[in-house]
Amino acid sequence: MSGQGLLARVRATGRLWNSALVVIDIAVVALATYAAYLARFDGSPPEPFARWIGPLAVVAAVLYVAAFALAGLYRLVLRYVGVDTLLRLLGAVVATAALLLVADLAIPLVDDVRPVPLGVLFFQALLVFLGSSGARLAARVFLYLRAVGASDGRRVLIVGAGSAGSLLLREIQARPDLGLTAVGFLDDDPALTGKTLSGVTVLGTSEDLAGIATRLGVEEIVVALPSAPRDRIRALLNAAADLGIETRVMPPLVIAKGSVSLRDLRPVEVEDLLGREPTPIDVEQVRETVAGKVVAVTGAAGSIGAELCRQIATLGPKRLLLLEVDETRLYELWLELETRAPAVAEMHICDIRDAAKLDALFAEHRPELVLHAAAYKHVPLMELEPAEAVKTNVGGTLNVVAACVTHGVSRFVLISTDKAVAPANIMGLTKRLAERVTLDATRETGLNAVAVRFGNVLGSRGSVVPIFEEQLRHGGPLTVTHPDVTRYFMTIPEAARLVLQAQAIGSAGDIFVLEMGEPVRIADLARKMIALAGVPADIEFVGLRPGEKLHETLVGGTETLLPTGRERIQRVDRVDVVEPGLGQRVHTLIDAAGKGDSQTLMKCVRQLEPTFKHMTSAHAAT
Repeated sequence: MSGQGLLARVRATGRLWNSALVVIDIAVVALATYAAYLARFDGSPPEPFARWIGPLAVVAAVLYVAAFALAGLYRLVLRYVGVDTLLRLLGAVVATAALLLVADLAIPLVDDVRPVPLGVLFFQALLVFLGSSGARLAARVFLYLRAVGASDGRRVLIVGAGSAGSLLLREIQARPDLGLTAVGFLDDDPALTGKTLSGVTVLGTSEDLAGIATRLGVEEIVVALPSAPRDRIRALLNAAADLGIETRVMPPLVIAKGSVSLRDLRPVEVEDLLGREPTPIDVEQVRETVAGKVVAVTGAAGSIGAELCRQIATLGPKRLLLLEVDETRLYELWLELETRAPAVAEMHICDIRDAAKLDALFAEHRPELVLHAAAYKHVPLMELEPAEAVKTNVGGTLNVVAACVTHGVSRFVLISTDKAVAPANIMGLTKRLAERVTLDATRETGLNAVAVRFGNVLGSRGSVVPIFEEQLRHGGPLTVTHPDVTRYFMTIPEAARLVLQAQAIGSAGDIFVLEMGEPVRIADLARKMIALAGVPADIEFVGLRPGEKLHETLVGGTETLLPTGRERIQRVDRVDVVEPGLGQRVHTLIDAAGKGDSQTLMKCVRQLEPTFKHMTSAHAAT
């Protein structure tokens, strides 16, 4: 039988039980009245008391049934009968017994004898409560056994035998239409192992996940630990992904509702696998660099730029200048920021390659803090279009730096990348040159500038995760360049937070590196995303793309990392080399890019980075 058909039968049975409960309650009241008299008079009520048994039973039945109806006890979803139902039943019984007591006290004595002894009313109320509550609990047990006996659905293992797991089990057992069968719990409290919740056993701890899931043929894992630390959740989800079992997770704070629905569960996202506990930052220190100031963000509608704007908007800037060439995303970001900090953000269509427009904007608005996130970042595409990478990543940075110097910007922050270290592609090379241009301006002009390097950010446009998600939506295959390729990953919010913290602690000429954790094998990431999505997709290895490395590094061969006293932020210790003529060579490079002179462009590249080998190909992968 289908889940919907089973649910219809359960509901029909529930309605029948509610109708039958009226008859049952009447019978309970009648039997309770007779039993109360027997209890009061040691099994043989004398006259004139015996003649009142029938009238009392009729009156009491009418009053009790009416009270139960008013208390909603005939509109119950019987499979949810619990303590709240019993409390309502107790209230109705007490109210009816009190009414009968008042009526009994109001009736004149007959031969100086009260027709209904007070003890009879007490025993009657007690027996009515026991009988009626027993009938309702029996209905719940019957419906539960009926649903469990008929259930042959998808086998689910629940991780977490606390309140959240218990409520989830209740929902699964009460909803046979969901087609789920809970086969067991796991919980890291060893004292719970072997115990049962609603007939389902706690089979072990999370360390036993692989063995138990395999032995029981588990088809789905639900992690019901809404308040557990993120590191623990991440470990569980990675273990589930390694098993290739579809997994869902209960978000934080769901338990506060007091109930759990299967709709509350969400699929596992890649951030769950790779994300970390939020890094604490000194918010007040960061606020001092932002509050009351005019802040400009280039590339404001990009993945990192937009998140920087969201976080800056909460820190009380005087104005937030959004500089962006993508008008649609710029307007969408402005609308979002208006709900967070009304009348703070200002939209400006501005191409960083347009030096005159930058100069005019900076002259008008006088920004005090500039975060430069605008750049071309797509490695294979920049291999095909090296001149465009130079014009934006080098020329654009030079324009922004020049505007900062001309208009007295207090602090400039360059968003850099791990690909700028020993660059093997045009994108990395141009970001490396952007760093050098920035540091040169610091030496030559006194500009207070810092650079911040980090690796891939999860979910950014054009990165591997959204590509995999799109491929999964179409059933695969997932394309991976090489079985051994690895990358560093960080969530967008974490990267933005650490950028803001780094700029707050930096001195002119500093380069900071965000600690990215352990590098992730892209093939492993693809396998986990396939498993957790429950989509039968293949992985196809397509070969390294032009300019792509197997492994990225965060520092060069002559650089070392020093602690900063801030978690996950390190300062690059390097030999500060003065580069005479750097500006002239960079301008020649930019000029060659503007003219489309690829021969001169590559000559300038070799002069600027003698070890760089251009690997361009007309067949660069997308």
